[in-house]
Amino acid sequence: MRILRQRVAELELAERAWRERELFHRSLLDLIPQSIFRSDLDGRCVFANSALLASVGMSLEQLLGKTPFDLYPRELAEKYRQDDAQLLKTGEAFETIEEHRVLTTGETIYVKVIKAPVRDLRGEIVGIQGIFWDVTSENMARRLSEERKAHEAAVRELSTPLIPIADKVVVMPLIGTIDSNRANQVVETLLEGVVARQASVAILDITGVRDVDSGVADSLVRAARAVGLVGAQVVLTGIKPSVAQTLVDLGVDLGSIVTSGTLQSGIRYALQQTRPV
Repeated sequence: MRILRQRVAELELAERAWRERELFHRSLLDLIPQSIFRSDLDGRCVFANSALLASVGMSLEQLLGKTPFDLYPRELAEKYRQDDAQLLKTGEAFETIEEHRVLTTGETIYVKVIKAPVRDLRGEIVGIQGIFWDVTSENMARRLSEERKAHEAAVRELSTPLIPIADKVVVMPLIGTIDSNRANQVVETLLEGVVARQASVAILDITGVRDVDSGVADSLVRAARAVGLVGAQVVLTGIKPSVAQTLVDLGVDLGSIVTSGTLQSGIRYALQQTRPV
């Protein structure tokens, strides 16, 4: 009898220790601001921390046993079901960023989700556990950054257009102000275009350039030298009298650059250079 009482006492002590560990783990998970959940193989909730309960506006007792189809719009719940099915099939954890509906507010947000299988002592998958948190602001910032980069790329392309006008002849008409960034883009675009189209003459038309200072002049010379290194010739057109005087005052050595007063005369020269003998 004494042995039995001792055994009962040991079991009660073990159960108390287990309950204390369970309370500790739950209280720890409730401190975490991210939403944490666990579900069985049928997608029924078996655990949720305080952050998740707050977002769905339910107590743990109310949420237990419910599936995403009991909580979210069908298309969203179906998406969650497909993700879970893939996870159960592969047995591998995954992470993603996806849309999520906050039930208490009806707001649609973006969340970072990490899901992994739950395994028993034999290693068999018995459910799914996961954590997710709001990354709407980060996602919006990323999208805005991508859109800004795309816009900047489009602006650069428009500000330094390269137009093929004949076999082995390309024209780059420049308009407005040329700063250091745009100057570098001119050189880069011109080189890539000459190589890609195997051009032998590249016309730089500066009719629409407002001012030519030492920086612009240096950029034109650099562009000509770079193009020359890949076997093509630069023709500089649209030089206004004021620009010509600036180039002279700056002592710019145009070297191998052919100059022409108008784009039309520059095109005639280029066509003559590429005409079969």
